[in-house]
Amino acid sequence: MKSFKYVLMGALLFGAAAPVMAQDDNKAIIDQAVSVIKSKPANLKDQVKDFAKKYKKNAEVLTALGKACLEEKDTANARVFADQALARDSKYAQAWLLKGDIAVSQNNGGAAATAYQNAMYFDPKEPEGYYKYAMVQRGVDPAGAAQVLEDLRQQRPDYPVDQLIGHIFYNAQNFEKAAEAFAKVADVTKMKPEYITEFATATWLLGQREKSIEVCKAGLTVNPRKAAWNRIAFYDYTDLKKTDEALAYADKLFNASDSAHFIAEDYTYYGTAMQQAKRWDDAVQAYEKALKLNEGNNKQMGIINKNLSDVYLQKGDYDNAVAFLEKSMAGSDKPTMDQLDNLGSLYTEIASKKLKANDKAGSDEAFKNADQVYGRMLEAYPNYANYCNYMRGQINANLDPDSKAGLAKPYYEALVKSLEAKAEKQNSEIAMLKQAYLYLIVYDFNVLQDKVAAKAVAEKLLVIDPENSVAKQVKDM
Repeated sequence: MKSFKYVLMGALLFGAAAPVMAQDDNKAIIDQAVSVIKSKPANLKDQVKDFAKKYKKNAEVLTALGKACLEEKDTANARVFADQALARDSKYAQAWLLKGDIAVSQNNGGAAATAYQNAMYFDPKEPEGYYKYAMVQRGVDPAGAAQVLEDLRQQRPDYPVDQLIGHIFYNAQNFEKAAEAFAKVADVTKMKPEYITEFATATWLLGQREKSIEVCKAGLTVNPRKAAWNRIAFYDYTDLKKTDEALAYADKLFNASDSAHFIAEDYTYYGTAMQQAKRWDDAVQAYEKALKLNEGNNKQMGIINKNLSDVYLQKGDYDNAVAFLEKSMAGSDKPTMDQLDNLGSLYTEIASKKLKANDKAGSDEAFKNADQVYGRMLEAYPNYANYCNYMRGQINANLDPDSKAGLAKPYYEALVKSLEAKAEKQNSEIAMLKQAYLYLIVYDFNVLQDKVAAKAVAEKLLVIDPENSVAKQVKDM
């Protein structure tokens, strides 16, 4: 009984209103019919048939009813109304737009493009056809889509074409073209808010930090509580290492933005800004929040753990510095060459800090750990043998400062043998070779007391470093 009551009410609402309406009062008819469609009465199917029959000669009403059906995801009836509208008036652009929208809802880009082209042809001054055609084409031909919008500019010079072109290229991830188009807009504050966000994001991604800040600030004059603009300005200032400004916009993002939904990147950037400000504990807290929000994203967690390692190193907490760097490597099956190099460099930095603090035992332990890391690197990446031997030579020279044990000798000799065999040497290789020669000269002269051997190495060093004072002295002896 209750359902019948609502069916009757729906029928009476439409049926009672229709007779008193003038046939040309399309708006009133459309509003009434759309209301019935959206209320979804039980006899909607029958009423839809009645609408189709009653207004079969009114293309405007039929198209509006088709749009209402499409909004309710009733594509079958939407198509019926669209086809009926076109049967009445095959040149009615709005009906062609509806046909295109139906095709888009069914992922039929070709049919959508054809329908939108027809809409442009029959009503060249209606912007919607150009824009929707461009949106369909943006993935396969963003340049062609932009050209269609340039055609719209000829028809409608008043229309914000540059904003649309920027939006098209932004969605195609051509941020350079997007930024170029957005930059043609005379007054950023007159742009749609979503386009301001895209403009600011595109310039940020392109590394145009100052421009991105300018765009954000323009938007914030209109809405100072817009989270997206406070966020991007915060990121920009952090990237520029302008820490005071970065923290000011971070405060606006976290405490003075409407509808702000905080993301992992926010806390990563906040940790970076706090790190720049040397507020180590705040940086740790921010990075820990970023880790929680990035669970499952091994790449991002690796980056954040590396950042935490850097913070703990600055704090002088060497155990945590190593622990978090090792965590940053744990996400991959095989540590990369860069990861191993970072770990080796961390141990050498710890060794240097301990040496300055007169902790010789702690320094030696850290140097030995670094040596083991570069040994691992040599096994995993034999193509980097020269670099590994150079680093191990440096490390063992620190473990054996008077060279009496010759700890660095085998690594420098291996480096010399490899580099001397190369006809063409890079500047970095020449620098490594100089260091190796210098060590061997000192070792031969001071430890072995073999002046002939020392002199032979000195002559080699003078070939690549003619002004080396040690080599000159040894040669002239």
